[in-house]
Amino acid sequence: MRIILDTNFLIDVIRFRIDLDATDLIGAHQLIILSSVERELIDISRKTSNASIYAKTALKLIKELDIKILKSKENPDNAMVKLADDKTLIATNDRELRKRLKALGRKTIYLKSKKHLAIG
Repeated sequence: MRIILDTNFLIDVIRFRIDLDATDLIGAHQLIILSSVERELIDISRKTSNASIYAKTALKLIKELDIKILKSKENPDNAMVKLADDKTLIATNDRELRKRLKALGRKTIYLKSKKHLAIG
């Protein structure tokens, strides 16, 4: 199973200290980000805010976990909707994106109660 990680999902994983190594996401599944998500994280990391610290840490996590980067020039949300299929889950906390995917019958992974990951 492929799991495509969204920008806000990665930032929230860092912010709420969710250990991806301790979840079932690592190992049996291929973690992927889009190059447009990587660009968003780089842009956020250049600012001076708490989000920039989370973005910098998320970029380090991508390297540490050797997360595959798919090239994409379009809007990350639109690209993720196109890529979502029976063998690909989207990990996002974005309500609108989750609604779009649910309307297509696709499941998402999201952070529930700032403590653990859920599929729905």
